[in-house]
Amino acid sequence: MASTKLIIRSDRKSFGKTTIYVQYTHKSVKKKFSTKYSVEPNRWDAAGQHIMGSTTEVKALNLSLQESKSRIDGIVRQAILNGEEPTFALVEERLKQLLFPTPSKTAEQKPAKAGQTNFLELFAAYIEATSAVKAHGTVKHYKSTLNHLKAFAAKRGGKMTLERLDMSFYNDLVTFLTQELEMTNGTVNNQLKRVKAVMSYAVDQSLTDNLTFRKFKLMKHTEADKVYLTQDELQILVDTDLTAEPRLDKVRDLFVLACTTGLRYSDFSTIHPDNIENDQLVFRAVKTRKQQHVDLNQYSRDILAKYPISLPKLSQQKFNDYVKELGQYCGIDKPTLVVRYRGSKRIEERVPKYSLLSSHIGRHTFATQSLERGMSIEVLQKNTGHKDLKSLMPYAKVADKRKKSEMKKAWG
Repeated sequence: MASTKLIIRSDRKSFGKTTIYVQYTHKSVKKKFSTKYSVEPNRWDAAGQHIMGSTTEVKALNLSLQESKSRIDGIVRQAILNGEEPTFALVEERLKQLLFPTPSKTAEQKPAKAGQTNFLELFAAYIEATSAVKAHGTVKHYKSTLNHLKAFAAKRGGKMTLERLDMSFYNDLVTFLTQELEMTNGTVNNQLKRVKAVMSYAVDQSLTDNLTFRKFKLMKHTEADKVYLTQDELQILVDTDLTAEPRLDKVRDLFVLACTTGLRYSDFSTIHPDNIENDQLVFRAVKTRKQQHVDLNQYSRDILAKYPISLPKLSQQKFNDYVKELGQYCGIDKPTLVVRYRGSKRIEERVPKYSLLSSHIGRHTFATQSLERGMSIEVLQKNTGHKDLKSLMPYAKVADKRKKSEMKKAWG
């Protein structure tokens, strides 16, 4: 996996100004390329990869630094698209050619005609080129979409070039995903969004002038109701004696932690006691890469105190399997209506609630119960790290329903 970042050398912090480098990592080995710019170490923001300050001069310097980084990113991307190994030697040579071009009498290799690039190869190259700035889960989703596209290409036949991504491609792909793979409309839309993201990337890289993908419409579907644990169900999980089931006991602790902090799996699976500061969990979210401060409560304090060295470790797949088993063991089995759309077909099914439990239900539970318990939506946003209040409105609607039912129950 190839990645780049802007750094200063940690062993030069007592030398006044120190050089800023673009650090290129390839196959876990690092090489530094000087940007020719320098900065006082106390003015360097390592997390943000920029010089601190708001003057015109600082802004210009930061822009130049980003250009230095982007130059190497571009060389790596192009090498991958050409089927070349982006080694240090290759990057160094191409960088010299870019910065110090020399006339050549030999005819250069002609670039492929616009639109002739193989879309599957480009998709794979896009994943490689952007994996350093995407969350691990997002990269997995893109790889899954690529596998679906490969299956589609094998069934459809013919080379899938950028110029062939037309409305016929769109209609055939939607039919394949809904009928052959039996995806619901919401899942199909996720595949289409990724196809459009890669095509936008191709346009940005001047690999195609085919803009038909902008007409690829997302399929109509009803937003699924948020599944969450009620206060009674959460308390049942907390109170159930799992002494005889140590495996489920550990899963219960992780799930309750998610339900009472709103942490995603990628965060609660990596939380460590060192993250506790002033009765808060302080960490950088894996998905958003932003610093978060989540206030602790009686439930989360008890769980973190139970594991003073480190929390139990489970893969997300095993966690999602075990948490369903946990729900069944604890009797979280209320029949729950699930509505899906596949094409124009509406599919209704009632399933026991435990079969719907997953790591993300913990986040739903925290958001919904926080609003039900009186937390303001603005404070909730600070705890969950949602980028805007609009993202939290579905939870507010669920909480509103609960308020109405409680009013009717109390007053008729």
